[in-house]
Amino acid sequence: MPIEFLGTVLLEGTERIPYWEEIKRYAPPLIVGILLKLYFGGSSNTWERKLHGKVYIVTGGTSGVGAALVRELAGRGAQLVLLSSQMGEDTDNSAKTWLTEYVEDLRAATGNELIYVEECDLSSLYSVRKFATRWLDNTPARRLDGVLCLAGESLPMQKLRTNSVDGVEIHMAVNYLGHFQLLTLLEPALRVQPPDRDVRVLVSSCMSENVGELQTTDLLWEERSYPASRPWKVFGTSKLLLHLFAKELQRRLETYDRPDKQPCGVRVNVVNPGLVRSPGLRRFVSMGSVWGLLAYLLLYPLFWVFLKSCEQGMQSYLFAVNSPNVFSAKGGAYIKECSVVGQGSRRELSDELLQRKVFEQTQHTIAALEKASALERNRGKKAKANAGAKPDAKSAKSKTNPAPGSEPDKVSLFKEAFRGDHGLYPDMNSPVAQQSDEGHAARLRRLDAKFAQSRAGAAPSAAPAAD
Repeated sequence: MPIEFLGTVLLEGTERIPYWEEIKRYAPPLIVGILLKLYFGGSSNTWERKLHGKVYIVTGGTSGVGAALVRELAGRGAQLVLLSSQMGEDTDNSAKTWLTEYVEDLRAATGNELIYVEECDLSSLYSVRKFATRWLDNTPARRLDGVLCLAGESLPMQKLRTNSVDGVEIHMAVNYLGHFQLLTLLEPALRVQPPDRDVRVLVSSCMSENVGELQTTDLLWEERSYPASRPWKVFGTSKLLLHLFAKELQRRLETYDRPDKQPCGVRVNVVNPGLVRSPGLRRFVSMGSVWGLLAYLLLYPLFWVFLKSCEQGMQSYLFAVNSPNVFSAKGGAYIKECSVVGQGSRRELSDELLQRKVFEQTQHTIAALEKASALERNRGKKAKANAGAKPDAKSAKSKTNPAPGSEPDKVSLFKEAFRGDHGLYPDMNSPVAQQSDEGHAARLRRLDAKFAQSRAGAAPSAAPAAD
């Protein structure tokens, strides 16, 4: 049948093909769209690796590319510790409920029960330190095969500057300072891993680091005005700083002198997932408004063709986790489209002196921020203690209602007898009461005078009787 059809087309022409006019009209753009979709979909990871028994700490694992990567790693048997800010005491119960259901669904879908959630708010240096302290406070040291830093904050355009609890611009706080604090505090846990263990640390970057503006005099964008119409400049600066930090952290790990004199088994690499249709991009494009969301929906066909899905965006992370070439290569590499491409295009990425300066300056900044945060917490504790010293309603009630039969109870009953309603007991300060007291005193004086007279009259007759 196909041979006969092809013969007919060759002998009689394409006019014998059914719906040939429609095919000529719609087939070329459809083919071009498919080819563009395949091209912009990027490369796919082809490496497989056994992950059973391996332990990974993941930030940003509840949405976007992070959620897709977590599902893939959990399906391969890895033990995952998801860090989330939705587990705090001040968090709404609905967020905790959602997170609990998310983990339960993930466990059921992957058949992996080794998925846990720990409280860690990257916008709070104190919260990050608390988690790191809990992780390090273990003897012997916990197994750790990698830290995957995928969390990120991206504010839409025309939004005012937002600061973290430490007073730092939110892009810098979450994208840079939070991960800096996490990895530097977990550095002892990375160093003590056995030398033959393949430990991989991945930090997330993107093409926006090319538009970042790095100023050592204003590293965290504290003095400069916030560009509300161009927030990608601050976002790109935070990603550039994170890239510089990853390269400096790799050098510090390599220069660490292990007690067993073995080489460093930790690799810190930077991964660029490409342009992805993530929730962060949707929020950025829609500008956080209903009209912006409508515009995003109208443009979604273009986004579907030219942007990656979250599953496609995670392929470079899978490559960085699974590929043996990543471990055999030198750390601090730049991974893009499932391949190691060396380093980015920014000249700062090849300046080791600048990277060391930025690292040390960030350390001093974090120390100052943590000191200020500690003082603020102490003031809050003192204020709370002073407020707690005042009798509350419950204690006041217990004082006014002592136990029956006790001594304070008898005294209170005695006092209560004279604390009644003025309608039942007379007001002794009223003019009527004062006039009544004066009349009563006059009658008492008359009675005393009569009593004295009677005693004086009876005294002479009593004297002879005594004789």
